Amino acid sequence: MIRMATGIGCLAATGAALAVTLAPPAAADPIEYVMFLDDEGVYYESMTDVIDLGKFTCRMLRSGAAVPAALNNVADAGYAPFETGIIVYAAGLKMCPDVLPVIESWAQDGTGASAVSHY
Repeated sequence: MIRMATGIGCLAATGAALAVTLAPPAAADPIEYVMFLDDEGVYYESMTDVIDLGKFTCRMLRSGAAVPAALNNVADAGYAPFETGIIVYAAGLKMCPDVLPVIESWAQDGTGASAVSHY
């Protein structure tokens, strides 16, 4: 009986450890994204619209669009050149960290690859 109880205890501990290890990454946080924009002095008329712009930026980069295409999309929404870079970077940092390396690579040398992996 003790062996069975010990086995169940080990199984429960292993299950708990796996649940923590295999847990999905932290969810995107649109509020932290907006707070980042506020801290950087980006003006926006609508919080909903600027969040949608960040989400669309993530969608573009995840689907393989280049960083300049994302920057142009933000500029087309009426943002100043310095704001476009902040918005694209903030989207990667706070809403889709999986594309952040692409943004940072492009910012460093202008040759960032697509965020889509090609196996």
